[in-house]
Amino acid sequence: MDEVTQDQAPKGTPTTAGYCSWHQRIADSVERIQLSEAGSGGKVHYACIHCVRIFKLTPYEGQ
Repeated sequence: MDEVTQDQAPKGTPTTAGYCSWHQRIADSVERIQLSEAGSGGKVHYACIHCVRIFKLTPYEGQ
């Protein structure tokens, strides 16, 4: 078996496929988004890297 060598992704780089809450489709890589509005209801939202840039979203920076 060949050994796979891969550099670690920089912090904040999306690494998983998932559902983008903004364009409402599955995307190859999504990031958890920090919502500041009071009406968010505590729901977790994810956005693809393109929507993060287009809508100027803030990725979640959890501890």
